[in-house]
Amino acid sequence: MSLPKGAYEALSNALGPANICDDPGVTCAYSYMWLLHSTHAQSGRYRPAAVALPGGTADVQSIIQIANRYRFNYIPVGTNLLPPTIPARPDTVIIDPKRMNAIVDIDEQNMYAVVQPYVTYAQLQAEAMKRGLTITVAEAGAQVSVLANNMFQGMGGTGHKFGFNRGVLGCDWVLPTGELLKIGSRGNAGGEWFWGDCAGLNLKGLLRGDSGHCGGLGMVTAMAVKLFPYPGPTVFPVKGSNPDFTAEFPKDRFRLNLIKFPERKKLIDAMYEIGHAEIAACVHEEPASMVLSYASPSVEAFWEKWPEFKKKWRNVLSVTLIGFSSPAQVAYEQKVLDAIVKEQGGEYIKEGSELWEIGKDNLGEQIRCGFSNRLFRIAGDFFVIGGFSFDSIDQSYKMSEAYMWPIIEEGQRKGHFIEDDTHNDWLNSYQLGHYSETEPLIYMEHDLEAGGSFINGYARTITEAVKRKMAPTWPLGPMNYIAGPHMCNYHELVLKIKKTMDPRMTSNPDYPVPPEPPKA
Repeated sequence: MSLPKGAYEALSNALGPANICDDPGVTCAYSYMWLLHSTHAQSGRYRPAAVALPGGTADVQSIIQIANRYRFNYIPVGTNLLPPTIPARPDTVIIDPKRMNAIVDIDEQNMYAVVQPYVTYAQLQAEAMKRGLTITVAEAGAQVSVLANNMFQGMGGTGHKFGFNRGVLGCDWVLPTGELLKIGSRGNAGGEWFWGDCAGLNLKGLLRGDSGHCGGLGMVTAMAVKLFPYPGPTVFPVKGSNPDFTAEFPKDRFRLNLIKFPERKKLIDAMYEIGHAEIAACVHEEPASMVLSYASPSVEAFWEKWPEFKKKWRNVLSVTLIGFSSPAQVAYEQKVLDAIVKEQGGEYIKEGSELWEIGKDNLGEQIRCGFSNRLFRIAGDFFVIGGFSFDSIDQSYKMSEAYMWPIIEEGQRKGHFIEDDTHNDWLNSYQLGHYSETEPLIYMEHDLEAGGSFINGYARTITEAVKRKMAPTWPLGPMNYIAGPHMCNYHELVLKIKKTMDPRMTSNPDYPVPPEPPKA
């Protein structure tokens, strides 16, 4: 695969020879996705024609202008976590912003940070903590791009308190034409970043949503993200070394509660009541497999404990209280939580018990998510068979139980997925219980049959959701053709916007909606 004649030379002249590469060893690496290789049909199918390394916004503009002139496709990437970063067509240039990794500014008074695309959550969180601030760290991991995650979803471990997908302020946005658009207050004279929704042009809705535009409408080269007060130590308090480490926070400002309920309904009712009381920073249920995988120093240790552990870790709710204002806030919220737990028949898992020792590091990883580097111990891959987002916590669970778990069990009977009969979801509360999202994890080997089973199941769960006018999580690319007809044909409108802004369809053409429906 190669670029049109003259295109590579033009890119080399614009970026410098060291910042454009078509070496097969390099391009091959960019044709595979580290996550879900076995489940994504495009992974490894097309090598990019070249990889471009811009050093700033002007370089990105040059790449996109050259792409329009020579009519080749390009894909802007962040830290390469998800399928949209993999070429789905030949003659594609990957725009990798790894040189654009600067925290441009941290405004302590107005509590925001300005970041380039390759700034990770670990990088920003470390700098924010030094200033008594924090960010809602992506549950996908500390290594994830701050900018890319906020464009895609913006979920975070402390989203129960701080909200979902609300952290984007001003943006510098290179359109598919190569023009630079500054939105929010960034677009005003003087270029301040502090406000995203007014005092300037507000077009954030074109960029975001549940799954965003995935590089299909150009590339955001700088973004201001909201920061929040943080009462903890200036350095993340790690004891030990990976994979066997713990994080201890001052108990007068941070308190983890692991609560076991007699049935799922009681757990969900407790989540509602916690939201109504407007307490807690993090509220979620975690799958037994994830909890044990995180706590196990090896695969062997996991399998040794798994048969008994999965019987015990059921209907467990993790609730983290953080005293953002004072220690008195934690004391007050604990009293309120105690009353809710008593009312719903819950029981606290005692500190020092077996279950506590396995689940106790929840607190630290909600603030600086490091789950992802430990989740592959059980098998070669993990993902979710679907996932649903609602303004109703109980509906999230009902959809999971009615449609996702039966499909998972089909895959288990065929030997495609690792057996897990717990029916534990990753069930999250956001915005004080006004929004929820559920994901049942599945583990599998790198196997094409298992991948096919996953893709089929994923499509079926989306179909079942939209039939019932419920929102599936991540209807990426071609999946929008399944969801769209049941949801006001939104995919047709999105495609019109795409074609208007990107008439040559050069900016990741298969996202947010492919120009043509997938073949049966």
